[in-house]
Amino acid sequence: MAARRGKGMVEVEGLREIQRTMSRVSRKDIVKEVRSANKKAADVVAQEAKVLVPVQTGRLRKSIGAQAQREAGYVKAGTPQGVKYAGPIHFGWPAKGITPQPFIYEALDKRIDEVRATYERLLREAMKPISSR
Repeated sequence: MAARRGKGMVEVEGLREIQRTMSRVSRKDIVKEVRSANKKAADVVAQEAKVLVPVQTGRLRKSIGAQAQREAGYVKAGTPQGVKYAGPIHFGWPAKGITPQPFIYEALDKRIDEVRATYERLLREAMKPISSR
């Protein structure tokens, strides 16, 4: 079961056990499936963040994307080269009079049930080859 853990974090109960089992089985295709589940869950949040992000030029919206590793999925916004202001927009910058607009956190809050359902469905599918042993 996926549960909210702190601001902007979702903890998937049992994920560590799944990872340990995968390392014992050493099936690369299962590792890919878990990474894919992380990416698809992060994609859900990234798509909602693109709707919620404040837009002036559209560059910040275009920079929002989902990434994943075996351990977790991530939503990132901004680029070091041209969209350096993603952090101040999201978290605010009181000294500069910028109020926080936490569009990624709000996206997660709005779509948390879909993220949970995505993880649960995809991780069950990834574990089928192991559980049938």
